[in-house]
Amino acid sequence: MAANPESIDTNIVLRAILNDVPKQSQKARTLLARPNTIFHISDLTITETVFVLEKCYHLDRSIITEILSIFLSNPSISYNIPLFSNVFPFYTEHPQLSFNDCCLATYAALNQAEPLWTFDRKLATQSPTTKELQ
Repeated sequence: MAANPESIDTNIVLRAILNDVPKQSQKARTLLARPNTIFHISDLTITETVFVLEKCYHLDRSIITEILSIFLSNPSISYNIPLFSNVFPFYTEHPQLSFNDCCLATYAALNQAEPLWTFDRKLATQSPTTKELQ
């Protein structure tokens, strides 16, 4: 039986998937390969990872979604599956919206806390769960 979950931060996720700092990447992969260990990844870690991959590494949304979907499919990884299994397709299909906006709209829908009110016209026109406050 696994012990309580442990947590990992954005840097561990990035090093594990990018292999851009070889020593750290190897340490991250060794950590994630520990038997009988579940690693929880917070919503904030996932959003920060997407931000870094998008803004610093200039990766396309579809590539980011694919990379993270593969990484998160590891059975030793625990994360907010209901949220992100809906956010990733929404993010890929709406290139004008930020990942955070996609998360907010999806979170509102999942929690039946609709509409999500905003002053952001772009978000309001692209999300059925969102209304612009005028």
